[in-house]
Amino acid sequence: MNYRVGSILAIAIFITGCATQGVNSREYTENAPIQIKNEIVVSKPQSQVWDILVKKLSKSFYVVNNIDKESRIINISFSSDSPCEYVDCGKTHRTYTQGNKTETYDYDTAGLATFKLATPQQEGPAIVNYALIRREPSLEGRSNIYISPDEKDNGKTIVTVNTRYILTIKVNGELVAQDLYGRVYPRGRVPGKTSTVTFNTNKAGQLDIGNGPKLTCFSKGKLEKDILDMIRGEHK
Repeated sequence: MNYRVGSILAIAIFITGCATQGVNSREYTENAPIQIKNEIVVSKPQSQVWDILVKKLSKSFYVVNNIDKESRIINISFSSDSPCEYVDCGKTHRTYTQGNKTETYDYDTAGLATFKLATPQQEGPAIVNYALIRREPSLEGRSNIYISPDEKDNGKTIVTVNTRYILTIKVNGELVAQDLYGRVYPRGRVPGKTSTVTFNTNKAGQLDIGNGPKLTCFSKGKLEKDILDMIRGEHK
C-alpha cells in the first residue's frame, strides 16, 4: 500500500469513527389562568347542607381532617399521581438532536414525561453521551369548605371551597453512552432534584425553571366542582 492510499484510508476511518454529540432545546408555553366558580348558594338551611356534605365527604376519596360546625368549616385533603386532572401548568416542547436525527417531546408540564437530555461533554470521538430523564409530578391539596347561612335569607346557605395546592416535581435519570453501532452503556445516575409549586384557588403559582418565562400553575376547578356537585345533586 502506497503512502497516499494509506492516508486516504486513515482519513476515512477517522471520519466514520466520529460521533456527533447531541444538543437539546426547550420551549415552555404557559396557559392563561382561568377564573373558576368556587361558591354556590343553596336553597336549603345551613344545618341541612352541613349534614349532606359531611355524609357525602365521608364516602368520597377525600380525607376529612377536621369538622368544626361552630366555625362552619370542614377541612379535607387529597393527593393524586395525575396532577393534570386538577391543575394546569402549561405545555413543554423539547427536542434532542444528534447529527441529522431529531427527537421531539411534547407534554403537559404538570404531567409525567420522559426525554433525552444532552450532556455538556462526550467521553470520546466515537461515543455520544446523554441522559434519560424522567419527570414525576404529584399533587397534594387541602381544602377549607365554608358553609354559612345567607345573611339575606336564612333559608339559604352559601358554600365556598378554597384549596391550597402543592405540586411536587421529582426529576431523576440515568447517564448513558452510545457507540457508533447504537450500543448503549450505563454511566451512572443523574442526581435527583425535587421542586415544588404552591398556589391557591383562583391564584397562580410560579417556579423559576431557568431561561424564559417562569412555570405557572393554577387550578382547573375540578376539585372545587366535585365538592360543590355534592350539594348541587341534593339541590332541588
